[in-house]
Amino acid sequence: MPNEQHLPVAEAVAKAGKHVYTEKPIANTLADGLRIAALEEKYGVSVTVGHSARLMAGIRMIKEKIDAGELGRVAFMEANFSNERALELTPQTWRWYKDRAPGGPLSQLAIHQFDVLHYLGGEISEVTSMASKLSPVGAEVDDQSMTLMKFADGKIGYVGSCWTSPGIFAVRVFGAKALMHYEIDFGTWDTPDQLHKTSTLYIQRGKNGYGKREEITLPASDMFCAELEMFAESCVSGKVRELTADNGNVAVAVVYAALRSIERNGQAVKISDVMNETKTQI
Repeated sequence: MPNEQHLPVAEAVAKAGKHVYTEKPIANTLADGLRIAALEEKYGVSVTVGHSARLMAGIRMIKEKIDAGELGRVAFMEANFSNERALELTPQTWRWYKDRAPGGPLSQLAIHQFDVLHYLGGEISEVTSMASKLSPVGAEVDDQSMTLMKFADGKIGYVGSCWTSPGIFAVRVFGAKALMHYEIDFGTWDTPDQLHKTSTLYIQRGKNGYGKREEITLPASDMFCAELEMFAESCVSGKVRELTADNGNVAVAVVYAALRSIERNGQAVKISDVMNETKTQI
């Protein structure tokens, strides 16, 4: 379902007194995302947003290591989510158009990593971003995206997203005691129950080099099943777990802050400014 249909469908579901599930992004605009979030209070329902990437076993294990203090103070994070989409676009596909897929891979792929790094690193305070259009097909959207992020506690991060390359999903977290790297076999993205068989997760401690990294065995998991189980729990309890509308809107706000930064030739843009300005418009 195109992203611009998320709000009207969510409203119809909420008016019927049913709990709401919507795929990521929560909506194609932050204004619509905030309107979806408001349905919870207006109709007494829960809203679950399908940011499934944070539910991958490797991401959960990195979070556990961070929380246990094994990495020490985390100061830097980087992530990339890329594929060949821009080489296949045609005017008949909705992702061809800037108003329907703002920023191209920025709103379609990088948004997954914005949510992952928000989950791993906490509040994102500001971003600066650049983009480019290099695909030969001639689509309206940019197809290269690079965004630098500053977090409220001072750590910094980077999210890259390319729409003209083989598929990759990778996250790396750097701490004073250790770093961790997680990368999946992109060919298994649509069969997440198979991800653990070919994915990589390792921890590299202290002054050890890459050759002394510790490979970590990944358990079987299924991010799509996990998100639907969370939604089912919300339907029973009426309470949303971590896949909240608020988290979904943070990811969209980062996208729109990045788009504003691109328009301003890389100027830093505060997430709070984008969020507050949008709230005054609705």
